[in-house]
Amino acid sequence: MSSPTLLITDGPGGPTPSWYLPRLCPHYDVHMLWHHGPDPAVNAQRERVFDAWCTHTVVPEGAELTDFTVEYAKQHAADGIVAFSEIPVVAAHTAAAVLSLPGNPPESLPALRNKLQQRSRLQAAGVPVPRFAEVRTADEFRQARGTVGLPAVLKPVVGAGSMATHAVDAEDEADAIWARACEAYLNDPRGGTRPAFILEQRLIGSSWYPDTRYGDHISVESLVRRGEISHLAVTDKFPLSPPFRENGGMLPSVLPPDRIREIEARTTAAIRALGLTNSAVHTEFKLTAAGPMVIEVNCRIGGGATEMLHHSAGYDFVLATAAVATGGPLPAAPEPHRYAGRLIPQPPDHAVVLTHVPSAPEVLAVSGAQEVVLPHQAGARLSPERGSTNYLAAAIAVADRPEHLLDCFDRLTAPGLFAFTPSEGRTTG
Repeated sequence: MSSPTLLITDGPGGPTPSWYLPRLCPHYDVHMLWHHGPDPAVNAQRERVFDAWCTHTVVPEGAELTDFTVEYAKQHAADGIVAFSEIPVVAAHTAAAVLSLPGNPPESLPALRNKLQQRSRLQAAGVPVPRFAEVRTADEFRQARGTVGLPAVLKPVVGAGSMATHAVDAEDEADAIWARACEAYLNDPRGGTRPAFILEQRLIGSSWYPDTRYGDHISVESLVRRGEISHLAVTDKFPLSPPFRENGGMLPSVLPPDRIREIEARTTAAIRALGLTNSAVHTEFKLTAAGPMVIEVNCRIGGGATEMLHHSAGYDFVLATAAVATGGPLPAAPEPHRYAGRLIPQPPDHAVVLTHVPSAPEVLAVSGAQEVVLPHQAGARLSPERGSTNYLAAAIAVADRPEHLLDCFDRLTAPGLFAFTPSEGRTTG
């Protein structure tokens, strides 16, 4: 019996091909669609990985991804289409809908990457959301501050990884924030050609944990198959770096069962409000005194969730997502037997140049992590405008007690492990 044909639209973020291809290829006839990036060396390295595992095709420059995916899927009789990256995920689901393959319905797709439409649909369904307003010009930004109020958050309507996201605390700084946000948005490949932002009421977090080393936000990883929702894990988070940059998280959650049930119920309401029927779902919440408030919902695997579920429960989130996309059997629900974390410490909240990067063995020895990727070399220029994707390291840690993961993060972020030169010329670490 031949293996099902699985078409993957690759993109930045999410589990890497070197992680998911060895897991998928023994079970599926995998075909990869991918784009060339600006660095020939990176392209060559990615091509070597693809050559080792699957059939792959470069999407021609200028080609519309959805149309190209539909035609390729027809030619190769694909049984399912999946994207693990946030960037191509809507195109993958749109193509699946055109071909009547398992995926989310077309009417749900506009709200999956458009924060304005998502907020509107959640609000219409009675899911609590912060006050919000669309902002496309400096005048609209001024008007929105009057209706939304301060403090607030300015973020792109379509974006990823907290790029071009700013806290707005006072009127006298608003004009400068608008200029910086527009510049970052227009210069980032994840942005667009015209500013398109949403201004949201700043949610005031509440501590739900006895240990202050936890943040005031969480995420939920879920699977939806034929409209049936299964919640796989609630991920506790480390506190954000200013302005709103993720430092990673750990699972399973240490929150008490009644809090978990409250969060999962709110997740179910959000998924149903958006009309999602077949996909992985990553839902982010702010923890407030009034309960969990939805930050955003994404139809993809959350960052680090694949690795954390693997180390914590032996659960293969990649295979589960592929099973949803092809209509195949799902693996059993995860049963965690230890704690796992993905730690992505952020650089300072101003533009810096990296002056010292430790070796991977040094990071592992100091932090106690099991795996680490160091994406930057000394001399790299880092800016908070790029959001959470400019992390200093991506480390996976595993422990029998959650406190050990918190300690690991403390060691990873201790002064001196990394060093920087800020614009004024002094060295910080």
